[in-house]
Amino acid sequence: MRIARLSRAAEAKSIYPVALGCFVSAGLTTLYLLWESAFGHLRYDAEHLFTDPEMIGPRIALTVILLTGFVVGASAYGRREAIRDAEALGSFFRASPEQHAALVDRLRNPIHSRAWIGGVLAATLSLLVVTNKSPWMPYLMSDEPWNPALVWALGSNVLLFANMGWQVVRTFESNAIFAQMEGALRRVDLLHPQRLTRFGRRGLRSAFFWIGGSSIASIIFVNQKFSWLTGFVIVGTVSMGTIAFLVPLRGLHHRIRAEKEAELERVREAIDRDREALFSAAPEAARAAMRMPGLVAYEHRIASVHEWPIDTPEVARFGLMLLIGVGSWLGGAVVGHMVDAIWH
Repeated sequence: MRIARLSRAAEAKSIYPVALGCFVSAGLTTLYLLWESAFGHLRYDAEHLFTDPEMIGPRIALTVILLTGFVVGASAYGRREAIRDAEALGSFFRASPEQHAALVDRLRNPIHSRAWIGGVLAATLSLLVVTNKSPWMPYLMSDEPWNPALVWALGSNVLLFANMGWQVVRTFESNAIFAQMEGALRRVDLLHPQRLTRFGRRGLRSAFFWIGGSSIASIIFVNQKFSWLTGFVIVGTVSMGTIAFLVPLRGLHHRIRAEKEAELERVREAIDRDREALFSAAPEAARAAMRMPGLVAYEHRIASVHEWPIDTPEVARFGLMLLIGVGSWLGGAVVGHMVDAIWH
């Protein structure tokens, strides 16, 4: 129990996810340098620029190390913020405090999570993406001799893909938990939609996970010319980032739209009744005339409510993330063309 309390206290620190990711990357970098030194490759690495074509192997190794640290840190950050959002949304639920606490506990203590299945499957897949001479033949299925670089690639890929697989499944499970919370909302307050922005932050965190990881992966293509693969990755980055941003918000979006349409129908029926009353007897016409400006203003207020539980700053952050994600991949090609133009 004491260890659990200390762990929760550490996770509550704002710097914890960043520190955890940096610690993982620093530890793996140290192991990689020791590995390279043990097989006499460290001197060769030191004699070449990091952007040289001959350094593609070490560049991939470093990229995988940075990606692993990023995935671990981003997962810790997403888990902590999801718990905070779920706790803060408790006052909006029809469910009892005990039911709300049970949902938050599922986020905090994923004892029955099936995320390990995603980790195992992804780790198995990672063994098939490491190739050597033939890009279509997995190294483990070839007759090629073992070498230290490929052994390191196999081990580091397993670690990275296992973490990614775990996080993907855990994201789906968190989405299911938040979907239960959405269903337990008392009502959607159309006059104060900002109270639902915590649901929108979840989509932003999911997008950050994919776009941030893609930006780090672009290190592999530093000083490389633009190719169809780069274009494919850019399209994939934008698509996955957008899907990750919007999918967690889809359920609440449908509910906001349904309640908005129902409220507009109700107020427009009231406007129609008062419009007819304007042409009736004097007292009733006077009361209708008094109500009409308020009803029209209320109709305008409801009609202007956004149907997605996100605000302008979050949309701006998402746009900035997309810009960084695309720019990081284009940057490698731009650098390559600039170097060619300068030296040739």
